[in-house]
Amino acid sequence: MLEPIDLLLLLISALGAAQTIFLVVLLRGEGRRAFRANRWLMIFAVAVGMSFADDIIDTMVSPLLNLYLAPVFTPFYFAFIPAIYLYFLEISGKPSVRPAWHFAVMLPVSVVMMGVVYLLGPDTSLSGVTIEEINVDLDFRLGKIFNMLLILLITTFCLQFASYMFRIWRVAVRYLQDASRQLEVDQKGLRRWVLELLLGLSVIFTLFTLINLFDTIVSRSEWLQLGVKATFVLVFFRMCHVIAVNPALFVQPERDEVGNTRESDEERRRSVLARNVVDPNDVSRIRAKLDRIVAARELMFDPLLTMPKLANAVGVTPNQLSYVLNQHLGKSFFDFVNEVRTNEASRLLIEEPDRTILDIAISVGFNSKSTFNLAFKKITGKTPSAYRDEKILNTNT
Repeated sequence: MLEPIDLLLLLISALGAAQTIFLVVLLRGEGRRAFRANRWLMIFAVAVGMSFADDIIDTMVSPLLNLYLAPVFTPFYFAFIPAIYLYFLEISGKPSVRPAWHFAVMLPVSVVMMGVVYLLGPDTSLSGVTIEEINVDLDFRLGKIFNMLLILLITTFCLQFASYMFRIWRVAVRYLQDASRQLEVDQKGLRRWVLELLLGLSVIFTLFTLINLFDTIVSRSEWLQLGVKATFVLVFFRMCHVIAVNPALFVQPERDEVGNTRESDEERRRSVLARNVVDPNDVSRIRAKLDRIVAARELMFDPLLTMPKLANAVGVTPNQLSYVLNQHLGKSFFDFVNEVRTNEASRLLIEEPDRTILDIAISVGFNSKSTFNLAFKKITGKTPSAYRDEKILNTNT
């Protein structure tokens, strides 16, 4: 018969596991352009989901079997924060070159946990410890080696937490600063999402670390653990809600396709000008590259496109790109982007009359119908619905 606390933990963990599956399905369903950044949120969700699975199994199996499963589940706790860091790197336009290295710590953690399990196993000759008392906590009855291994795990987790939280905040703050300078379109929704994710996960990671330290070093508190699990469930619920309400916030460009030109990486590096002065040859090259990017379309429909991202794809500095857009094309960055998106939307409005205006708006990079309406009317002089009705009427007559 389960104790009330165990039953409550089982219910919350089951709900959390279900939320994990739902969140992963939603993120995966956002499509190919979303996958590049969303894969890290998916890994984060799976890692947290494994902790829920651990709690579910914990209430159903014997303490000994649960102990043997510790090397399987414990490493996933070390994947939480690197996955979020990689997500922020991705949305900031500076993805990690070797992302797998951020999860390399999971293997040695599993090995160390095997050593801990061996020392806690039923065949140990350590006195005073029964199977019912088995917990992976500091216990000076278990000798120096056991406690040294456990302290090693605790120290690694704390160092990982401190170093990654510092890097996450540095990347996120810099990204928010760039967004406030470059993103006129829907920056409130974007900033709200990034700030909400940053602050929410910072609080949860901090509480999670402190509570686990308290449990391991001082005294085990199942109610504190229950509170942390419930908080993770609420975070997943909120993420699912945000995806449903504003899916474009989770969409990132496919940089591989954007960079799939005849230029090699070395050629692109050489093409980045060190100065802000743009000579006529550079202007021609920049305009030609812009034409290729517009023709490829993928980057231009990125809802989080900024001047630095576009400049990086072109192979120039933001100042150089801004100069060419303003002086040679007579457009601001936002006018240029919105014109490309509006032209594509105009085509889709006529060719796909059964498709909703919001769906078309999101597909070409706008984050909301209201923003799309304003940009569309500024360029065409008509609202999208009026434009569609007029064109369809002219076609029928």
